[in-house]
Amino acid sequence: MRRFLPLFCSVAVALIIGFVLGLALANTSETVEINQVVAMSWGDGKYGDAFYGALVYLEPRSSGYAVRAKVYIGRDNIGRGTSYIHDCGQLGTVKTHAEAVEQWGAIAWSESGLQIGNRANSYFLARDQLENHR
Repeated sequence: MRRFLPLFCSVAVALIIGFVLGLALANTSETVEINQVVAMSWGDGKYGDAFYGALVYLEPRSSGYAVRAKVYIGRDNIGRGTSYIHDCGQLGTVKTHAEAVEQWGAIAWSESGLQIGNRANSYFLARDQLENHR
């Protein structure tokens, strides 16, 4: 019995470490810190009111920030590790938060789709592509 005690303790410690690391990674993969958010807006769809959530956020880079966007699909599973997400990818790059808000801070929902941005190089996601998740 005594010879199994060190093995048992090692396995228990490894399981605890794995559990804690798993929780930490699961929670950070879906979250964006509030100071990284450029804009957020909920839009209606054929599956319900406020069913789609567009999030524009920043990722730090050596020369400024990458502006990225994603659309959450359905509100019920957000933050539980099972969210459906449409990754819009990188929209552009900026030097400051203020520049990001000026260029990418507007989110507009319409019958034709989702429009992100204020300028000619704004991002558009067609509604039929957005609602093609089921």
